[in-house]
Amino acid sequence: MKNSISLSKRRIWIIVNYLSVLSIVVLWEYCEIVNSSKIIKSFCIIPLLIVVISFIIVYWKTGFWHFVHKSINKLDERELQLTSSTLRYSYGIFSVLLLSILLLFSVFERPVSIILVVSLIYIAHIIPVSIIAWREKAVS
Repeated sequence: MKNSISLSKRRIWIIVNYLSVLSIVVLWEYCEIVNSSKIIKSFCIIPLLIVVISFIIVYWKTGFWHFVHKSINKLDERELQLTSSTLRYSYGIFSVLLLSILLLFSVFERPVSIILVVSLIYIAHIIPVSIIAWREKAVS
């Protein structure tokens, strides 16, 4: 594992990543509500670049992304337990998040945008990686 950044810096980058995704969705939805121009919507590129940069730094370069997406046959007993418990937590967190968002959109009678859907798919993939990167000093 190329665990090149400290636990505290990893946590900061994880927070930056999630806040950037949130800012993309909020900015896009706000632009949809006020019917702003495509030029204003293009400002979503800035947080998107931050998402990409933070993803590379905290998930890709450290190897956490590869660890979580490894075949079950290539994991030892400790790694299997770690990924199993992480996926359980991730499923619970994502289920509550998704249902809360859908409830809010339903209450306010807003259509679900493709930006929100793509963001939720991305979040579903990074929650398990984030939990491991947040908690573990290193993984093999």
